[in-house]
Amino acid sequence: MRVAIVAPSPVPFIIGGAENLWWGMLRELNRRAGVVAELIKLPSPERNLVELIGSYRTFARLDLSHFDLVISTKYPAWMVRHPNHMVYLQHKLRGLYDTCPAHLARPPDAAAVARLRLPPMLEAALLAGHGGESLDPAEAAETLLAALTRADAPPELLHFPGTFARAVVHLLDRIGMQPGHIRRYAAISRTVRDRAAHFPAGCAVEVCHHPTGLEGLAPTTLPDDAGIFTASRLVGAKRIDLLIDAYGRSGAALPLRIAGAGPEEKALRARAARYDGIQFLGRLTDAELAQAYARAAFVPFVPYQEDYGLITLEAMLCGRPVLTVSDSGGPTELIEDGVNGVIAAPDAQSLGAAIARLATDPAGVAAMGLRARDRAAAIHWQAFGDWLLSGAAPAPAAPHVARPAKPRVVVVNTFPVEPVVSGGKLRLFGLYRHLAQAFDVRFVNLAETAMPRHARPLAPGVVEEVVPVTPRLREQARDLEHKLGVSAGDLAAAMHPDSVPQWLEALREQLRSAQLAVCAHPYGFPALQAAGEPRPHLYEAHNVEYDLKAGMYGRHAWAAQLVRHFERQCAEQARGVTACSEQDAGRLRELYQLAGTPVAVLANGIEIAETPFVPVAERNTRGRRLGKERPLALFMGSAHGPNLEAALLVLAAAARSPALDFAIMGSVCGMLDAAALPGNVAMLGVVDAAEKSLWLGLADYGLNPVRAGSGTNLKLAEYTASGLLVLSTAFGARGSGLAAWEDFVPIEADDLAGALRAARALDPARHDALVGSARAKVAAGGDWRKIGERYAAFASGFLRT
Repeated sequence: MRVAIVAPSPVPFIIGGAENLWWGMLRELNRRAGVVAELIKLPSPERNLVELIGSYRTFARLDLSHFDLVISTKYPAWMVRHPNHMVYLQHKLRGLYDTCPAHLARPPDAAAVARLRLPPMLEAALLAGHGGESLDPAEAAETLLAALTRADAPPELLHFPGTFARAVVHLLDRIGMQPGHIRRYAAISRTVRDRAAHFPAGCAVEVCHHPTGLEGLAPTTLPDDAGIFTASRLVGAKRIDLLIDAYGRSGAALPLRIAGAGPEEKALRARAARYDGIQFLGRLTDAELAQAYARAAFVPFVPYQEDYGLITLEAMLCGRPVLTVSDSGGPTELIEDGVNGVIAAPDAQSLGAAIARLATDPAGVAAMGLRARDRAAAIHWQAFGDWLLSGAAPAPAAPHVARPAKPRVVVVNTFPVEPVVSGGKLRLFGLYRHLAQAFDVRFVNLAETAMPRHARPLAPGVVEEVVPVTPRLREQARDLEHKLGVSAGDLAAAMHPDSVPQWLEALREQLRSAQLAVCAHPYGFPALQAAGEPRPHLYEAHNVEYDLKAGMYGRHAWAAQLVRHFERQCAEQARGVTACSEQDAGRLRELYQLAGTPVAVLANGIEIAETPFVPVAERNTRGRRLGKERPLALFMGSAHGPNLEAALLVLAAAARSPALDFAIMGSVCGMLDAAALPGNVAMLGVVDAAEKSLWLGLADYGLNPVRAGSGTNLKLAEYTASGLLVLSTAFGARGSGLAAWEDFVPIEADDLAGALRAARALDPARHDALVGSARAKVAAGGDWRKIGERYAAFASGFLRT
């Protein structure tokens, strides 16, 4: 799907909340498989009425027909014509809408308007303040410009702001946002949604609070120098004057720190000079702002009718409660008075009393902060991206010659494919995007998301329907994890599929038009049965789950036996089974007596055509350009027990290899003690595809010291395809087709440091030979396109007739 985010570029240029939203949207959409997004910004001066109308005309003339979806958030970008246009409204020109002075809200002078000699329908719509929606956007703007730039145009109509300017902007917005031009309406807050004349009468308007792009926000221990902190532009609408007066009344011992700059700064500093304890911090960088939140006991934010107010969300993400007032608009939508923050009356006495209470109740403030963090945690970029695309049906395609429909396969799983950031998700995306050459693929997956059940395209022919985990299942998973000491959401879903009725409903709906079902992992099989729409199914095994979980659950053998029970049911009742390696295939046959069941080996792979090979010389050039001074060894892994063991071996090797640098990537980082890291180790955490590609093209060695687990290690294919010299245990290389000293340097007896010394001692010709041989083998047998073709041939034999 090709998505255009279309937006105005202010003249003169400034960066504000709108720009941060657009950048965040762009980044999130481009993280997603099957989606490419572009931010299209057009210079939009509005220093006078003629410039503003010209900006409306510019967007009305814009042709974005080469995109599948257009998203606009701010005037005048919604003038764009597109059959699949979504308006996610931040705000209109507020000075001519909700903050318009009463003397400008009356109709323009009829005699002056008549002198413009406008077409009757256009003139009538301007004077009446309604109607005119059927006018062509570009023609209306062009006609107004021509009339206003004539020598005899009444000068009083050019006043900006003015009554005529208000009528013009309202008319152009009505034309641009009429239902025939916009397919989906949404707003950043209920406050924006409910403002008069912001949306066409009778249309459905969704509300979604968007995330913040500010990084480094996390709960921290309150420091000794904690104070009261707020941030905003120093303008009248933010009511910093009210906050200063309230603080003066409160008698609070905590200092009040105010960040930001603006035209009211001088007057506000003079006002604050009457009281002790008020500090002005000026404009802060993003890093300084995150630190300022961390130093806050609580955060007052008291604007008048704020659209949304990211300060509220940012403070809550840091575990700091927010103090606001009842007419602040957007902030009141996230705050529950007395639960995760405080809502006072909008006067200095009430606000001052609230400051005094909070400043003397650290235990109550801490409790509210924890609840604030829980509330804010649901507002994150993945959930927001899910929502943006949830109704994003592509624009109608051009007529084409009809072809027979592909058979539909429904794939059930207990976690989503998006974002594609770990081994299991990479396998699901790589395998099924190529299966879609022969099948119509529909995933029905559970997800930890704040968004309602929705569908999103992953690739041509692949759609993922995402069903949110219910509080009931979440609680059942927590109980299970408390007993086991490890993550157990997948097992809880297998034990209690009826705890998510929408999961069963979505499966039932998709299965009705399907010829085949697939269980990716065995944990979705109970839900497949409970859906009550019997279909032949395949078990697409990523591991031998019983063996994997038996190692993870340790002394809790009862839980491992539960996994074996679900896997046995799934495998024994399957028409066919796929495994990642010959070893896994043999083990599945042995465990579940599959002598009469076809079992195919579909190894883990990589998109060879999309994975750039970076030779040693280019790596060295990149390294010098980025300040890399020493050889770099990279380990990638998700938060699985075998990867944790491997990561600990990497840390031990790093302590013994002071001449090398090490980087650890993936969710396994969250399982390591950052305070105990050797100084030559960098923790990268979960990264997007672009950053991952950067590290794969910069590192010298790819580490795979895995010595337990099941399935195969996808990281090997990524390392070798990118051109890294691989160091692996024999166990870690199982099922890959790679051989020690032919394709990789072996790690023996857990001695990763010794293997690194051996790798560094290789002469350049031997180094290049190992790297070249490994890539050639992966290209021959590990390309997802070829694996997908084999999968399609295997699956076709089990279609329901």
